[in-house]
Amino acid sequence: MWRKGLIVKLIKYQFPDYLIKINRRFLSNRKFQVKTNQVLSTVSNIQAGTPHGSSLRPSLYNIFNSDFRRNDKVTNCLFVNDSAILTPGSNIRFIIKTIQAQLDSIEYWCTKWRLAINADKTKAILFRKENSSKVLRTLSFMEEDLTWENQVKYIFGLYLILNSLSENMLNRTLINFGIKSI
Repeated sequence: MWRKGLIVKLIKYQFPDYLIKINRRFLSNRKFQVKTNQVLSTVSNIQAGTPHGSSLRPSLYNIFNSDFRRNDKVTNCLFVNDSAILTPGSNIRFIIKTIQAQLDSIEYWCTKWRLAINADKTKAILFRKENSSKVLRTLSFMEEDLTWENQVKYIFGLYLILNSLSENMLNRTLINFGIKSI
């Protein structure tokens, strides 16, 4: 998370000055050190993000993502640093076009707010009622082509497997994991 961007959003949402100052101090001058095989690394500055385990972290994350790109045809599922975008439909061409438009919108938002996304971990899966060998149009994100997968790993080791979940089952599974849909 881009810290200066978070402060900009706190100001934009008219948080009281004292809370903005507290958060600015809380996020600045943070350091880390790594220990491997009993050897400590040198101390380095943390350039982005919020401290893990902090009680403020979830709230700051929600504030930062509060203007995440929305689309009436797409469900955004955000959970800490994992996300999924879902769209239902019976026309594959429409589904792919809708998802690509949302990916483009998210790419713009991420670039604007300096949020790094690991395109190598970005996967695509299409759940459909019938088995089909039809070749699907390639989606792209962050200048990378996405491959269509038979299964994708989401949070907590949850695997979504092609032809194994109905839309209702998928929604119930995500809700059971406490995933926020926006």
